[in-house]
Amino acid sequence: MRIKTYTAPTMEKAINLLRLEMGPEAIILSSQNIDSGDVQLTAAVEQTDTVTPLNNGAWATEWDSDWKAEVAEPPRAKSNGNNCPPKNAKAVTSPSETSDEKQITPKMEALVQSMAYHGIPPILAEKLCRTALAVKSEDTELALAAALDSHFNYAARSSGHKLPIMLVGPPGVGKTTTLAKFAAAGKLEGRKVHVITTDTSRAGAIEQLKAYTDILEFGFEIAETPEQLASLVHKKKEIENIDLLIDTAGVNVYDEEDVTKLTRLIIAAKAEPVAVLAAGTDTAEMSDTAEGFATLGARRLIVTRLDTTRRYGGVFTAAHTAKLNFSYASVSSSVATGLHTINPVNLARLLLRDPTQPKVDKEFDKVKP
Repeated sequence: MRIKTYTAPTMEKAINLLRLEMGPEAIILSSQNIDSGDVQLTAAVEQTDTVTPLNNGAWATEWDSDWKAEVAEPPRAKSNGNNCPPKNAKAVTSPSETSDEKQITPKMEALVQSMAYHGIPPILAEKLCRTALAVKSEDTELALAAALDSHFNYAARSSGHKLPIMLVGPPGVGKTTTLAKFAAAGKLEGRKVHVITTDTSRAGAIEQLKAYTDILEFGFEIAETPEQLASLVHKKKEIENIDLLIDTAGVNVYDEEDVTKLTRLIIAAKAEPVAVLAAGTDTAEMSDTAEGFATLGARRLIVTRLDTTRRYGGVFTAAHTAKLNFSYASVSSSVATGLHTINPVNLARLLLRDPTQPKVDKEFDKVKP
């Protein structure tokens, strides 16, 4: 692949220079206004394309014909009225303005099939596919990982984290089990861990968590009010290098009373709320729910039930729409299985793998929270 930058007074002139030298198959990787007022385009042209697909595609043969139309007719760059794109705007054109269906490469087909199968919304799918196709690599998995790294953020818990961790999410997504996995990982690492629950309404919630903490030999306390929670947290913070983990009741983000109660708990504990969402939920609904928890201060996302579903579009939409950092994944209901870190590489494997095959946890490396 050959990459070159072109600078001209207008977008039209920059594109003309690009096409004149690199031809119609050039891919525009990025465009921006520079300080001089000119437009700067960075483009690439691929010399060969011998990409081998990662699978035979038998599990997802139907995909949107609009993508083929885009190959034949690339979208025009948006203008701000002065023949220039918005500052720092990025765009990637199709490989050819006059391409036919034969020019849809195995790499492109594998990417688009995976987006369609998982139900990733067209706008996000297009961003990921175009970025992956622009990567200078014949490895589809590596190219998609690079695209995921570009469009998403990742934040695992760092050592020495001082804020209490408060797991928040809708009812039934596995917050209590996830918290137990955090605690178990802490036990293996030899860290001091103390668990507090505010979930006093759900039947059996306290008994379930206490059973975990008894086995792991961790301290366990119950806070029925924000004031009690603040007092417990303040007391435990005096212990050096302790991990404070707080479990909460399931919250309906559309219920004002639920949201108000959770907000008071977050403020009382001065905790970091971490959103816990289950894979397999409707894409739009999962996105709306994620945004609800983001407004309460959640910046990281833990995904559960990756082992009980095959389509993960909602996971990516939620993280993208709510601007949540991917953190950890749960691929089993067993506490002993632990949590797994999320990174661009294992997300790419998750999207490209044959979903009819078992053992989704094999795509992930075990994490040490």
